[in-house]
Amino acid sequence: MTGGAVTAGHPWAAAARIVGRPAWIAAAAAACGLVLAAPPSLHAVLAPADATPGASQPGEAISEAERLLFTHPHLATVRTPRTLSYAWSAQTAASASPPDRATLALRTRADGTCCAVHGEYLSGEMAVRLPDFDDATANPIVLYFLEAEVRRLQRTTTGQSAHFRRQIRMSLATDAHVTDATVRWNGKDVPGHAVRVAPFRDDPYRARFEREATTEYVFLLSDEVPGGVAALSATVPGAGATDAPLERRRLVLEDPQPAAPAKP
Repeated sequence: MTGGAVTAGHPWAAAARIVGRPAWIAAAAAACGLVLAAPPSLHAVLAPADATPGASQPGEAISEAERLLFTHPHLATVRTPRTLSYAWSAQTAASASPPDRATLALRTRADGTCCAVHGEYLSGEMAVRLPDFDDATANPIVLYFLEAEVRRLQRTTTGQSAHFRRQIRMSLATDAHVTDATVRWNGKDVPGHAVRVAPFRDDPYRARFEREATTEYVFLLSDEVPGGVAALSATVPGAGATDAPLERRRLVLEDPQPAAPAKP
């Protein structure tokens, strides 16, 4: 699919129809250059029972976590053309998966602005294909990462993708923790933020996927790194506070292009 339009059958469009606050996913997708095709009557699809107590409703301000992840202009300082490359690793207590990679090819749009984006996200059963992003300002690597996690959960549990998307969205709106963080980049420490969320900790259906329900997601962000997103991770903690994680998946920004030489 080209042109950046997400049809009603696209998974994030489906999420827009079922979550308690459809404006959230629309804003996130729009910031990344996607246009969601809304159903004939979005609010008619949302029954009152879909509203979650304490969650922001349509038209209300988004949370700090949502803003940092989905509407912040991560790509504002990127000079195109450029390819952002992210190294993928996954390991359990007993083994490690072969390394993989995700790339975002950033190009200048016809009007001279940034950015048109084409993504290639992982390979094999973990691969995620989304439409090209025609007018991205936020970094779409976050959407790729979350969509990959949702699909993985559906493959490995008895749950449905719509439920997992909803839980992640609601947790980012109400339960995420944002802290100042230090990011190591280009040989020095730079300021940033960490967004932490465990979306399934209080899931009423967690008994059906008890192991995965403990997963904590961490998003490490900084305006000092190309594309604004330094690392993304999903960790299943060990049984005790000092135990090694049972599983960890990480996506870490690499910079395959040398820095421009300093002017004399």
